[in-house]
Amino acid sequence: MPSTYVNDLRLEEMATGEKSGTWGTITNTNLELIASAFSYGTENLASDADATITMSDGSADEVRSIYLKITSGVSLTTTRTITLAPNTVSKLWIIENATTGGQSISISQGSGANVTVPNGGNKIIVTDGGGAGAAVYDALADQDVDITSGTIVGITDLAVADGGTGASDAATARTNLGLGTIATQNSNSVSITGGSVTGITDITVADGGTGASTASGARTNLGVAIGSDVQAYDANNAVTDAAQTFTVSQRGTITTDNDLSFNQNTTNNFKCTPTGSGTLTFTNHTAGQSGNILLINSGGHAISLAATTKGDANLATTISTAGTYWLSYYDDGTNAYVTTSAAFA
Repeated sequence: MPSTYVNDLRLEEMATGEKSGTWGTITNTNLELIASAFSYGTENLASDADATITMSDGSADEVRSIYLKITSGVSLTTTRTITLAPNTVSKLWIIENATTGGQSISISQGSGANVTVPNGGNKIIVTDGGGAGAAVYDALADQDVDITSGTIVGITDLAVADGGTGASDAATARTNLGLGTIATQNSNSVSITGGSVTGITDITVADGGTGASTASGARTNLGVAIGSDVQAYDANNAVTDAAQTFTVSQRGTITTDNDLSFNQNTTNNFKCTPTGSGTLTFTNHTAGQSGNILLINSGGHAISLAATTKGDANLATTISTAGTYWLSYYDDGTNAYVTTSAAFA
């Protein structure tokens, strides 16, 4: 019976009674092949194409090495599939992708699963030797690595797509993550020079906002609601700090007050029909206020003057006589100075 090579390192297995006189040589070769299975080897891709690397039967080759560095003599233009043969070999490899062109390589053995090795990276893989349907597995695919201390050095910057920043310095990391200058500003001193802020809760008045999302709501919260807190703008409104010419009549309100006491905070002009005697009095004296009083003293009731109501010596006597009078007054803030007409016929 001839020798066979059905084991996972393709070592020569001699049949009983075969290879007389060569057992020593074959055994030594097998031992060398076993040793090489723990070594470092390289395989070069000669063209920009998929390739099959076959482990030889009973003879030395690079693919048997546990650490297999795959290079290329040309630049690869796309991911290339590397098939490890025969498809019956079940073995562990460390595969390094040292090809040129920046492309990944896909390690295959049959129609089953493949493992992709990124350019410049390496993977620990195992083949199941399942024949035509053989599969390749990433030995560390389901392993969680928990690093609790120490420092990681000498590695390629972890890409954003892999949860990193793709950079070795803070400025480039911020750029890769799409962060602007706001990322480096102090939390208590943020300057926004463009764009817009949306989707936030209305900033309260206490925090420097208006507490509202509408102009009318903001005015209400700030105590300047039009119509209740402030008057709406009108170009025709009168002002107190500029000379103006009135183009329509301006009239003061006449307030009826029959008790002979006139509150200057109420109005300027009054109408009074006393029902009995009393004292001509002004309250809430306001400097600069002037006005008129239509006094209808048809009953001839006696009228005296309050201490802060000033008139000529005959004023009280005149207006105490039955009749209708027109009184004019001017106030200096303390006293009201009053003059009267004669009784109207």
